[in-house]
Amino acid sequence: MNLITKAWLVSQGLLVLTAVIIQATFYREIKVGPMLGMQKRDYWDIIKNVEPQIPKFAIENNLPPKRYDARLELSQSEIERANLGAYRKAYRQEEGIRMAFKGGILVNLIYFTLYHLLVRYFKKQLRRNN
Repeated sequence: MNLITKAWLVSQGLLVLTAVIIQATFYREIKVGPMLGMQKRDYWDIIKNVEPQIPKFAIENNLPPKRYDARLELSQSEIERANLGAYRKAYRQEEGIRMAFKGGILVNLIYFTLYHLLVRYFKKQLRRNN
């Protein structure tokens, strides 16, 4: 394996490790799901944006979504009245973890492209100067 490949593997590995640490930290901070009474959802359900199941008590009591679904656009008073503060925060955290995941992939693709373009450029410059 040549030096260029080793350098790329080490640097790409560090980027991936950083992305994994960020994802693990964000996921650990989530305490509940985005709907009243929900437990924390599985990591891959969050990443895939799987639609959460409506809680049984909401269906049984025929509650309107504004009373249990923190994903809806609600005013601060509606959030407080329905006791959805923690669930609204969890929804925002889930959105953040999805965005960070997509951002990590994008950064790695940009890095991959730029690294190889720069290696090609510097090789040409070294050949030209020799």
